[in-house]
Amino acid sequence: MLPILFSSVLCYFPFALFFTLTAPVAATMNTQLRGVRIAPASLYAASVIIQWIILVLYNRVITPLVARCTSNKYSNVTSHLVRAGVGFVFAMLATIVAALVERKRRMATDPKNISFLWMLPQFILVGLMEVTSFVGLMEFFSNQLPERIKSLGSSMVFCIVGLSVWLDGAIVAVVSRVTRIGGNGIGWLDGRTFDTTRLDLFYGMLSVLEFVALLNFAFWARKYLQGQTSQ
Repeated sequence: MLPILFSSVLCYFPFALFFTLTAPVAATMNTQLRGVRIAPASLYAASVIIQWIILVLYNRVITPLVARCTSNKYSNVTSHLVRAGVGFVFAMLATIVAALVERKRRMATDPKNISFLWMLPQFILVGLMEVTSFVGLMEFFSNQLPERIKSLGSSMVFCIVGLSVWLDGAIVAVVSRVTRIGGNGIGWLDGRTFDTTRLDLFYGMLSVLEFVALLNFAFWARKYLQGQTSQ
């Protein structure tokens, strides 16, 4: 199970970066909604609301649907890994949408002419990522661990999230240093304002990393399932 744990860490990269960078960027856009100024941080509520909705539908709709599309013999193991994989697909889509929205904001003559609600889809995708991957991984580890250490299942998932947040800081430092090489010595994330940073390129790079991480997770998940069927 350790390869699945470590490959999941790579898939959780956008988790902390979205909640750190997107609200300040949204503040540079038009935050008026029907004449009322809305706090950019309210976008976080979209992620929470979508999680509530999905959790309500989880056992009634999602679980039976996934069970129909997976092997009967190992439906529990397969469905858990499929749910986690679907969550990581949402993570990749969220970074792609974030890159496109940031590109749109940068290309605008005045960012204040663009509504901050353009960022709403990426928060919805992050909410979908959290609820599907988090629940899927927690059920997977709890289901597969021996009886004596089943309580470690939830700890392993929180460990995944914690490691991904720690690695996010390392990625920011590495990207800043590497992108300073050549040119005028200013990296993608070195600008004093969001108009001088290149978050669009940074999010684009994260999209590529997410795609590679998803392939890596799918590889180890398939190897795990093959090991289960050979027993």
